[in-house]
Amino acid sequence: MGLWTIIRRFLGAWLTVFLLLVVISCVRYKDYIAASFSNNTWALIDAAIPCVITFGVIIYLIRSAFK
Repeated sequence: MGLWTIIRRFLGAWLTVFLLLVVISCVRYKDYIAASFSNNTWALIDAAIPCVITFGVIIYLIRSAFK
């Protein structure tokens, strides 16, 4: 089993868990999400920025490891 297979499985598992949590959160907190989106869009953008930065760093680290 190669390194790339291990990395793919690791990222795939995290993506699966993340998507499952998103679906559960959307179903459970749909009223809060709708109110947040309609009342304060910037709060959602501020909440998403750390996720974007984290994924960007992970991608950068993976790319720099294979150079």
